[in-house]
Amino acid sequence: MKKIFPSQFNFDSLRVRLLVLVLLAIVPPVILTVYGAWKERQQAVRMAEDNLQQLTQLAATSEARSIEGARQLLTVLSVVPELRGSPKACSQFLETILKKNEGYVNFGLIQLNGDVSCSALPLTEKINLGDRPHFQRAVRNRTFSAGDYVLGRTARKHTINLTYPIFNNAGEVQSVIFAALDLSVLDRFVSDIELPAGAVLVTADSNGTIIARRPNPEKWIGTRTPQTLFDVMIKVGFGTSALTDSDGITRLHAFAPVGTNNISNFKVSIGIPIDDIVAPANHLQMMELITLAIIALLALVAAWFVGDVIILRRVKALVRTADQIAAGNLQARTGIKYGKEEISQLAQAFDSMVISLQQHETEREQSKAILFAEKERAQVTLESIADAVITTDNLGNIEYMNPVAESLTGWTKAEAEGLPSTRVFKIINGHTREPVPNPVELVFEQQSNVELIKDTVLLSRNGIEYAVEDSAAPIRNREGEIIGVVLVFHDVSDSRKLAIQLSHQAAHDPLTGLFNRREFERRLEVAIDTLGRQTKQHALLYMDLDQFKIVNDTCGHSSGDELLRQITALLQPLVRDSDTLARLGGDEFGAFLENCTPESAVRIAEKLRQTICDFHFVWQDKIFPIGVSIGLVNFNSNALSLPDLLSAADTACYVAKDTGRNRVHIYRAEDHQPAVKQGEIKWNERIQKAFENDSFRLFSHEIVNIRPGKKDFFFDELRLYMADDSGKLIPTSAFIPAAERYHFMPTIDRWVIRTVFARQAAAVLKSDGSSLHVLLIKISGTSLDDESFVDFVREQFIHFALPYDSICFAMAETTAITNLTRALSFIDTLKPLGCRFALDDFGSGMSSFAYLKHLDVDFLKIDGSYIKGMESDPVDFAKIEAIQHISNVMGIKTIAPNVDDEATLNKLKSVGIGYVQSSTVNTKKTFYPPAVD
Repeated sequence: MKKIFPSQFNFDSLRVRLLVLVLLAIVPPVILTVYGAWKERQQAVRMAEDNLQQLTQLAATSEARSIEGARQLLTVLSVVPELRGSPKACSQFLETILKKNEGYVNFGLIQLNGDVSCSALPLTEKINLGDRPHFQRAVRNRTFSAGDYVLGRTARKHTINLTYPIFNNAGEVQSVIFAALDLSVLDRFVSDIELPAGAVLVTADSNGTIIARRPNPEKWIGTRTPQTLFDVMIKVGFGTSALTDSDGITRLHAFAPVGTNNISNFKVSIGIPIDDIVAPANHLQMMELITLAIIALLALVAAWFVGDVIILRRVKALVRTADQIAAGNLQARTGIKYGKEEISQLAQAFDSMVISLQQHETEREQSKAILFAEKERAQVTLESIADAVITTDNLGNIEYMNPVAESLTGWTKAEAEGLPSTRVFKIINGHTREPVPNPVELVFEQQSNVELIKDTVLLSRNGIEYAVEDSAAPIRNREGEIIGVVLVFHDVSDSRKLAIQLSHQAAHDPLTGLFNRREFERRLEVAIDTLGRQTKQHALLYMDLDQFKIVNDTCGHSSGDELLRQITALLQPLVRDSDTLARLGGDEFGAFLENCTPESAVRIAEKLRQTICDFHFVWQDKIFPIGVSIGLVNFNSNALSLPDLLSAADTACYVAKDTGRNRVHIYRAEDHQPAVKQGEIKWNERIQKAFENDSFRLFSHEIVNIRPGKKDFFFDELRLYMADDSGKLIPTSAFIPAAERYHFMPTIDRWVIRTVFARQAAAVLKSDGSSLHVLLIKISGTSLDDESFVDFVREQFIHFALPYDSICFAMAETTAITNLTRALSFIDTLKPLGCRFALDDFGSGMSSFAYLKHLDVDFLKIDGSYIKGMESDPVDFAKIEAIQHISNVMGIKTIAPNVDDEATLNKLKSVGIGYVQSSTVNTKKTFYPPAVD
């Protein structure tokens, strides 16, 4: 035992090394476990930041909605004649308003000297508010102003004062109306928001006074916000930060402003203890480390016992066999059974080695015969291969040339033998026409293989030039000394011409002849890399034609191609020779202005814009004005990567379009909206999750026939919502931008059609057939662009055996115009079968009536903003009359949404509107999932 024990723990033994390997194998999982736990904690904090930011934004939006409601109320009251009457009549009127508006403590009128002239609550003393900042801002800025926290003088309640100027007929500020909003109302707006455990919500005014808080609002409203928290609220504004609160707990806080600056200067903060966020990750790490420790112990025990049986015994057998072979016993064998694992292969190699030694002499004789045959074969090969081959001696004089080499050089083998290779193999650069170093001489100089430089041309003895590629290698003797050179080359004239042609095609747009996007990005990337070594000023232009889609849809793709060619002809003379002008795809162009100052870049961009603006495209009998939106990015360093630079230019172009089109916008850092994009990414995940969890909801809104004696059918519009994890309904407007950006709309539209058709088919089977129930379904522009969409719709009609006249498809007016060809095809396919069609938001486009005669629709749903404004704006009322008149002439029925009062309804009846929708009278009803009886 004393002899065995030390040998087992000899650190040079295989057994100990196996144990060390086992321990080393455990180290990476331990490191990965610790690292994974750290990543989990980081991920938990990031997810908490995202969720907390969304929750804070939701709270800020809820409070801003309350203040916005007060602003709208004061805007309406500012034009009421009673405020300009006697103080008594004014006070009585405001008292009536106070009773009708829950949540307000008082309403009053402030004269320009600051005196309160009338009030909904009785005035026990003279009150002057001239020193109040919100009053002064309302007078000075002539607009709505929200004040900070005050304890009401009359009502003795926690309030904020909201003011709005009243103008006289000359447009001057005559007085100011104010409303005192009870802070319990503002607090109630965030009470419905479900906060995480341990979270604290604080809303503070510009002075740091708390005006809303969860939990315990009654304890905190009116008190001061901790200074550290208020300082970060002011500094961050919108974002997240970790703070140690006054209670000693470190929380992750998210901040958001309550509305925009013209609404209020209030800030919202929600904080969650960081320990609660990372606790699951810490617990998981501890469990995984304990598990790894148990696994390591078991592995060490197994390695100790199994290593002896599987490895050590067989290694000793190998050692014994090696000793016998070293003693000259070529009959020795290992006795180990051959297998695929390493020790068996080593044993087999030992046994094979002995056999090889016995056969050595025989194989040597055979090798001589084989070597002679190979030499003969090599000679024949050199004579027949397609490449040219030249060999030289150690002085560079030619010894051998095959027939291909004779053909290309113009020299025969007999003529060239003994001549210097430089005389027979003359080569130059195809572009510069300068001589190229002889590859044979380079081999002697470099003592290694060499290859010809690119674009090498061989000058044949008979005057013909060949584009060649070659390589030269040294010929060595047994001592490694160079005794000659072999030169191998071939004619690549045809392939080089083809490569030049393919290179041009790969870098240019086939329609316009301009550089394509790939070459444009390559040149930009080269310029960015150069900026890392040398500072230069460059500019990037991203151009998007404004009217291209109208031309393409109206006159066809051939007209669009011709327009792009003409635009190219206009742009090319306007850029410098050193600039790169490219077509990036569709109707988008790019220009890289190298070594261009910002002033020159603006001048060139404006010149391009004005040239395109002055151009009118003529196709057959139609004339189209063309505009262009240009995004300009100036850069002089490699701080922006290529994707960042292109994204900045695309963003600037988008801003140019969004702010009115046909203009140049210079990129600024604030043009990007990371929070919005991050929000869209989150919506992408939520939309996918909605499909997986069947979280889409459909509600029906009744469309009422108001024409006397014309009750033709029941009419409902279907509206799509998405339920979040708590069951709260999210309107379409919240997730549609992300759905369009990530190409979900065709899938969503298909889901809506399948679901509606299935429910409608079941309802038709149950009905007695006495009355028709028509459902209005909205179709997106991306679905119209899908060529297979109309076939899908027809298949669903057939599959569910649904009457065609029970469905009315609606598309937005702007969607129909920008996708005119697809819209016409969609209508022409389904209208003859009995389907009805409607234009939604009609009147919002500039060319509404011009395109209406091309669209065979049954209904026009008027833009809701006209209905809301018709009572106070005679222009909106006139537009509605015009739409109704033209609809009557064309036999199209009209639908008016947002009809929420009797006066508006009577006016619409007088005009002749056929159908109306009201969110107050006809509330939404569940359509899908079906209600449980």
